[in-house]
Amino acid sequence: MPANGATEAAKRARLIELQIEIYATIENAWLFPESNGVQGFLGIGPLMIVAERPSTGTFGRRADRLLYSLLTEYGAGNTHLTDVIKSRGRVDDPYPTNIAPDKAFFDRELDIVDPKRIIAFGDKVHDMLRFMLAGYGIPVMKTWHYATAGRWPQRAAIFSEQLRNACDLI
Repeated sequence: MPANGATEAAKRARLIELQIEIYATIENAWLFPESNGVQGFLGIGPLMIVAERPSTGTFGRRADRLLYSLLTEYGAGNTHLTDVIKSRGRVDDPYPTNIAPDKAFFDRELDIVDPKRIIAFGDKVHDMLRFMLAGYGIPVMKTWHYATAGRWPQRAAIFSEQLRNACDLI
């Protein structure tokens, strides 16, 4: 479980090392970037947000901008943003044959970040994390996936409220 007392600089350095290792190990890897005050994968705050896997698109679309703007607005720019599966894929694509490296990287992220709360994007990730983290004592909350709000702007207000409530609990 997480190493207590690690300084912010040490945590960030460990995440940078992990980031380099992920890109060297996982084919077609993608990690949340730093942008507009949001630290993305390099976030070391008490909140961790977890999605299933990166999409095949490019960063900077409406949903990405919405997520990052909300995190900035809610004072959660230091949130650690990650995916369980690190390689890009379409929603219905099967997972890579060997997901052991993804699981090992995710476990190392948990160790480094030592989150006090995790937000899971969607039912599937929520269920997955509740199973994977049973016994860790880390509360796992669920929100819609941010892409839902990006695709259907009328749902953006609901997603915004869900994320605000989750961020307010830290």
